[in-house]
Amino acid sequence: MSTAQQRIREMMARFEEQASAAARLKDEMGAVRGEARSQDGAVSATVAPSGAVLDLRLSPEAMRRSHSELQNSIMQTIRQATQQAAEAMNATVEPVLGDRADQFRAAYQAHGATPPAEPGAEQRPAPAPPASRRPRGDDPDDDHAPDSFLR
Repeated sequence: MSTAQQRIREMMARFEEQASAAARLKDEMGAVRGEARSQDGAVSATVAPSGAVLDLRLSPEAMRRSHSELQNSIMQTIRQATQQAAEAMNATVEPVLGDRADQFRAAYQAHGATPPAEPGAEQRPAPAPPASRRPRGDDPDDDHAPDSFLR
């Protein structure tokens, strides 16, 4: 066997190992969740690392609170669950990505995931995306054109 063929086989073997590791990492990342419960146990939340709330449970005790107390408890519990999910995600990717884990976190956050807030930090809603400045109706392929069948 020539050295070129041997190198190709070695490269293919490394590629297959990396692809297998990437598939395992993807599965592990998909299973990451953060869970938190309020101090009194009235509110519990399950959150994805992206910050998406997957489950929110309120006990009958929660309903005896004022609306502002309940709101604060819900938001704090979600923040705690999000922090836990972020930490779990970091623990999942760091062993595989090593020194590239920071690049992964930056890319993950750039695609809609928000970093967890510091406990006690004021949460502000994300700014609305800018409105499109393109005039409608100028492009015949525009779905918003006056003669579009989508109207």
